Amino acid sequence: MKRIFFIPAIAVLLFTASCATEAKNETRESKGEAQKAEDVKNAFILEKQEVGLNLNLPAELLAYERAEIHAKVDGYVQSVLADIGDLVKKGQVLARLDAPEMAAQYAEVSAKYNEAQTRLLASQDNYERIRRAAQQQGVVAEAEVINAKNRMLGDSAALLSAKSTMEAYGQLQEYLTIRAPFNGLVTARFVDQGDFTGNAVKSTLFTVENPRKLRLRVHVPESYVSSIPTEGNLSFTVDAALNKTFSASLARKSGAISRDTRTELWEYEFDNQSGELKPGMYTMAELRLNRTNNSFVVPLPAVVTSMEKKFVVRIKNGETEWVDVREGISMENGKEVFGDLQEGDTLLVRGTDEIKPGTKVKIKLE
Repeated sequence: MKRIFFIPAIAVLLFTASCATEAKNETRESKGEAQKAEDVKNAFILEKQEVGLNLNLPAELLAYERAEIHAKVDGYVQSVLADIGDLVKKGQVLARLDAPEMAAQYAEVSAKYNEAQTRLLASQDNYERIRRAAQQQGVVAEAEVINAKNRMLGDSAALLSAKSTMEAYGQLQEYLTIRAPFNGLVTARFVDQGDFTGNAVKSTLFTVENPRKLRLRVHVPESYVSSIPTEGNLSFTVDAALNKTFSASLARKSGAISRDTRTELWEYEFDNQSGELKPGMYTMAELRLNRTNNSFVVPLPAVVTSMEKKFVVRIKNGETEWVDVREGISMENGKEVFGDLQEGDTLLVRGTDEIKPGTKVKIKLE
């Protein structure tokens, strides 16, 4: 009985071992095929192309002219002749101030001017009489003629000084009348009749703005300022006018990068004669930017970002090498890069820092 069951048991063990060996061989073969498949990397030939971007940025609309009007002299508000929403012309009176002590000072200097004028007339008459008398020899001493002339010149200088003082006080009198600096709209009023104002108070009386032309200010990020607009206009929208797009023309650039925001201020102008838009509105501007020269653009996965640097993987003579790059404009079809690259270079579509420099790889061009 022992012999009858021993032989089948050995056969079963041999059959099981044979199956295990075949399974291991199949696993090794499948792993080898997978390994060979993984060694083939997708790659592409690097070319230069036109780089453009539609950049959406927040912006603000400002009045082309804006002035906060203050009083230059101390006084009480006698009358207010303008209010918010009023259209005003240049030089139009907005308010009048009252300063009685200033009127008294002006009357005083005016009296001194008249007094100096009278003295000058008297000294001129006296000098003419002495000069004519001196024409007869021995009638008048020469020293007396000189003294009369000097008195006349001194009175003339005193008159000029009094006139300048009177004109200065007269100008101060003009400061009591508050006028509009330009054609525009009164957008704020901060005084009422009877209020005290002036240098001591440092308060704003009115704010006048010119809304007929608006400034659209856009803060362009530093990475885009080397690009130029493809055209001199940009499109923008405002929440107050739904489903409507406006256009503004490029007027000027600041020419410097702000240290606080790392942006450059670009200013556009919008003709607002219709009055449809108002200063202070928040807008979204669409700015079309374009590089002056074509650049290298690679797929987004091609750029590897590590703790130390950014790079792409280049294939040269069948081996990999890392090339440091700087990123530029990101677009839907890829990313602009700058570095030690040449047209015709072969780069991996999907870079990784697991592929070390000098690794031999097989590639498949897309």
